[in-house]
Amino acid sequence: MRKTIALGGTAALLVAGLVSGGSASAADSWYPGFEIRDRVIQPGTWPAEVSPTGVSYDGPFSGTLVYAFSKAPLTDAAWTRGGLPAGMTLQADGCEARPGVTGVYTCAVTDENYYPYLGVEASAATADNTTLHYGFVYVPEGGDLAAAVKEAQTVDLYVEDHQRAARTVTVKTAEHVTQNTVQLSTPPVAPGTTVTHTAKVHAVDKGRLDIGFEPGEGMRHWEEGELQVGVSSVRQDSGTTECDLTSGYLSPGGVSCEIDPGTEGPVDVTVTYTVKASPTAAAWRIGTYAIFEVYDSGVDNPEARSEFAVQSSRPVPTHHAMVSRDKGGLLYWHHGTGKASAPFREWSETVGRGWGVYNAVTKLAPITTEAAGGGVVARDTSGVLWSYRTTGSSYEPLTARVRVGGGWGIYNQLTGVGDVSGDGRPDMIARDTSGVLWLYKGTTSTTAPFATRVRIGGGWGIYNQFTGAGDLNGDGRADLIARDTSGVLWLYPATGKADVPYGTRVRVGSGWQGYSLVSSPGDLTDDGRADLVARDGSGNVYLYKGTGSGTAPYAARVKISLGEGPAVTSLNALL
Repeated sequence: MRKTIALGGTAALLVAGLVSGGSASAADSWYPGFEIRDRVIQPGTWPAEVSPTGVSYDGPFSGTLVYAFSKAPLTDAAWTRGGLPAGMTLQADGCEARPGVTGVYTCAVTDENYYPYLGVEASAATADNTTLHYGFVYVPEGGDLAAAVKEAQTVDLYVEDHQRAARTVTVKTAEHVTQNTVQLSTPPVAPGTTVTHTAKVHAVDKGRLDIGFEPGEGMRHWEEGELQVGVSSVRQDSGTTECDLTSGYLSPGGVSCEIDPGTEGPVDVTVTYTVKASPTAAAWRIGTYAIFEVYDSGVDNPEARSEFAVQSSRPVPTHHAMVSRDKGGLLYWHHGTGKASAPFREWSETVGRGWGVYNAVTKLAPITTEAAGGGVVARDTSGVLWSYRTTGSSYEPLTARVRVGGGWGIYNQLTGVGDVSGDGRPDMIARDTSGVLWLYKGTTSTTAPFATRVRIGGGWGIYNQFTGAGDLNGDGRADLIARDTSGVLWLYPATGKADVPYGTRVRVGSGWQGYSLVSSPGDLTDDGRADLVARDGSGNVYLYKGTGSGTAPYAARVKISLGEGPAVTSLNALL
C-alpha cells in the first residue's frame, strides 16, 4: 500500500519537486519519493531544515540520501566550488561527511527512519542574497553510491525526473525583506450577506501569502461550526500569483497565495476574497492576520492585522468551564462548548497540582472558558483559607495562591454562591458545626477578598451539600441549591439583599442522594439558563438543563462525558 507522510508540519509549503527512485543506474520507480523545497533564511536566527519535508513509498525501502552542497550551481564535475558559502554552517545529525569530498554528505534511510536532520544556519554577518546550492539524490540499497555522488554534484545538468533534484538556501537580510509589504481592508459583514475583503502585497521577493482568522480583541475562541462566518471565494489580479482557499481547525478557513515576481519584479498584487456570514451569525469581532512568508526560517516576515465585526443583534454567548479535582490532587479544566449533546470538549487539561492539601475547595462564581470569573478559594487542613484569582488565560487559568487567613476550620461547608448581595462581586456562604449559615460578601481586595461575615440564620445542619446554582428562575439573581440528608433537593431563590439573601425554599425533587458530586458551572447549552452537572457513585455524569422555572428549575437528566483526561471515578470535587 502506498503511504504518504508529511514531516514537520511543512508539507503545505512545498514547491515543485518530488525526488524518488535511485541514481541514474537504478530502476525508475516512483516510490520511495522524498519531498524537498527551496529555503530562505534570515541571518542570525535559527537554522532552516534542508532534509525531507515528507516521503511517499510503496512497501519497505532502504537506501541512502546523498547531499552535495556548493557555493555555485551544481554543474561542475571537477567540484571546485564545493562546500558552504562564507557565513553559512551545516548541522548534519545522523549523516556522514563523504571522505575526501568537500560538502558531500550521505544519510542512511529506511521506511522506519526516513528523516535525517540537516539544517543550514547563517551567521548575523552573512551577506544579503548569499546562496547555497545543493543537490539531492536517493540511492536504493545496493545502488551505485559513487555514481550518485557525481549526480548530486552536477544535478543541475539533469532533468528533474523523480530520481534527483537541485535546491537552494538563500540568505536575505531583514532590511531586504522589509521591502515587501502587506495591507488589509476588512469591512464589516451583516448576517445573511457577503462582503469583499482585500489584501494588497508589494512583492519584491517570492513568497507565500497566508490569510487567516482569530477571535477579535476580548472575544473568546469559537467552537467548531459555531462562528458561521467563512471565506467563500478568492481571486487575484496578477499572473504572478496563484491562490487557494484553505481549511482550518475550529476556524472559518483562510486564503493561501503563492506570489513569484520572477525577474520582472517587484510586483503589486491585490488578492480579493469574499467573506460570507450565515443569517444566524452572532455579533463576533474577528481578527484577520496576513503574513507574507518570504523566510522559511526567520522572524521578520511582513505581516498585517485588522479586525472586522459581524453586525448582528444576536450576542455571542458566554461559554463556561468546569474545574475538577482528583484524589491525587490534580486539577483539571473542562472546556465548555455550548452544545447540549456534548457540553464539554473531547479532552480536558491538567491545570494544577498539589491540590490534595485542601479539605475544602469551591469556585466563587461560574468561570468562563477564557478564565474570567470569581476565582477559587481552598482551605487547608490547618484551617487556613487561600484565594486563587482567575487569569484570563485558559492555559493557566488560576494565579498563584494568596493567603486569606486562618480560623476557617470552624466551618464544615464552604460554598461560592456568585453575587448574592447585588454589588457585582461574588460571595461565599459558610456553615458552622452548629448549623448556622453565614454570608461572606466579596470585596475587590486581593489579600482580603471577603468582608466581615453576616449571619443568615440557623437550622441549616439538615443539609449535606450546597451548590451555588446561578440564576435558576430568570430574575437575574444567583440562587442556591441545597440537598438534605434524605436526598431531597431544595431551591432557595435569591432576594438581592445581603441581610436576608434567600427567600422561602422550593422543593425541587427527591432521589438526589445518589450523587456524590454536584456542580453548577453556568450556562453550558447556550440558552441563557444556568445548568447543573452531577456524578453518581458509579462514575456516570449527567447534565440537568436549566428551564428558567422557579418551581421546576431542571429538565430531565441527560448522560454526558467530561472528556478524555481524568478517570471520572477518581474525582472528589467538581467546581
